[in-house]
Amino acid sequence: MPAATPLNSTFDRQLLIQLGQRLRGARKAQGMTTTQLAERAGIARMTLAAVEAGEPSATMGTYVRVMSALGVSGDLVMLASGVRSVEPASPPMS
Repeated sequence: MPAATPLNSTFDRQLLIQLGQRLRGARKAQGMTTTQLAERAGIARMTLAAVEAGEPSATMGTYVRVMSALGVSGDLVMLASGVRSVEPASPPMS
């Protein structure tokens, strides 16, 4: 397996950071501790910390497990099933 390459796009990095912040907000809104969510998602607390920080080192599967444990994976399911379309991304403004 090739080594992971860093995210070169500031836009992509910001998206991950925002996702992590939203997942943290959803956890707090549900009154869950990091320990409780990590247990529910079947991951280590340090891995959850990486997800909530928007770290690109966390796998897509880990993000999905956290989203599922929070009950917020509906949009992702709709996107993957084709119910919701993906618009071509516009290049980020410099």
